[in-house]
Amino acid sequence: MLAVRSYCYRHHGIRLGQREARIWGRAANTFGSKVRDFLLNRKVFYPAECNAKDTVSELVSWKPQYVYGYTSLILEAAQIIEENGFKPDGVKAVICTAESILPAQKRFISSAFGAPVLEEYGSTEFDIIAFECKKGHLHFVNPWLWVESEYDSALITDVSRNSQSLVRYKLGDTFKALESSCELLGDARVIEELQGRTAQQFAYLTPEHKFHAVVFGRALDAYMNEFHECFKFTVSQTEMGEFQLYVSSNPLRGADHLKNWVNLELRAQLNEQQDLITTVNAGEDLMRSGKHTYFFQDLDVHVNG
Repeated sequence: MLAVRSYCYRHHGIRLGQREARIWGRAANTFGSKVRDFLLNRKVFYPAECNAKDTVSELVSWKPQYVYGYTSLILEAAQIIEENGFKPDGVKAVICTAESILPAQKRFISSAFGAPVLEEYGSTEFDIIAFECKKGHLHFVNPWLWVESEYDSALITDVSRNSQSLVRYKLGDTFKALESSCELLGDARVIEELQGRTAQQFAYLTPEHKFHAVVFGRALDAYMNEFHECFKFTVSQTEMGEFQLYVSSNPLRGADHLKNWVNLELRAQLNEQQDLITTVNAGEDLMRSGKHTYFFQDLDVHVNG
């Protein structure tokens, strides 16, 4: 696992052992964790509480050579950097993992940290499965894994480990893989579109009419590109054909403008006549805690079948 990680990092001019700012949950306050972080030349930052500004200021002052962590927390740190005029120095790359990231968010984070933003796709069981090359392709990079996509669902086979073979292990993620002509990193096979957990993939207009929730991400990415904004968001469905949009901060042009613009975009993408977003709720305190995802299917199955 470390060999694969080292291979991916060296492609971007990073070496394991260089100063790492890990934007993660709270650092474990144990002797073992402190020794581990010291040996790995790592410091953990959690910019999600009342002292978030001081935390990010400390991160910038520490001058990490690369940043690694949850996409949503890295985005939070980038917004604090922009708002307060902090100037990160010497960052070679920002590596986003565990959560999906949109192109507009990558550009915003890159501008804030003054470094390229790289996407990593992996799992607890296998560590890195795919990693982004310098041209922006998400390559399969682990030579000990055989990766398949059946009905767009990720299946991983690893028969190299002595303790336990895992054959066609279903991660619960969905993605589209294709052959590319790029040979910069790992396999020529790349992930075209990483869509996230299959359990939260389908939105319903009626019990018979559903669509893939990736359209929400595309619509919000288009909005952020058009109006040069960047924020976290989540869409929730609690009724057939009705969706609630949650954003981490108030849009500069107002919640009604955001709702109307996104509804027009969704209608065009889905060739529908009705508005889908019924409400926009702004504020970090309204966002769900835990691992961030763009869509939550909250329909009551007892009512909606």
